[in-house]
Amino acid sequence: MTVPEPTPDHARGSLLRRVCFMASALALTAAFALALTGIATTRGAVRPNGQAAAIAAAQQRTANESFTGRHHCHRGGRPRNGTSGSGRV
Repeated sequence: MTVPEPTPDHARGSLLRRVCFMASALALTAAFALALTGIATTRGAVRPNGQAAAIAAAQQRTANESFTGRHHCHRGGRPRNGTSGSGRV
């Protein structure tokens, strides 16, 4: 059985690969830090009577109106030692 030899690692290619890796790692770190900074600077910027509050209130009203209440929790609704007779859980 013949074992293939590994390809020779050229110094210039290796250095370029390392530089590209470091540049991408630094760019991702900077983007993450910038995103966190953007999140941190928005604290307290949402007004309670602004557009975001109005949208949230409308979504909450829609969610409350669409709730039909047809799913009921049967836990505690029947005796623990008896059976309900329907066999459903």
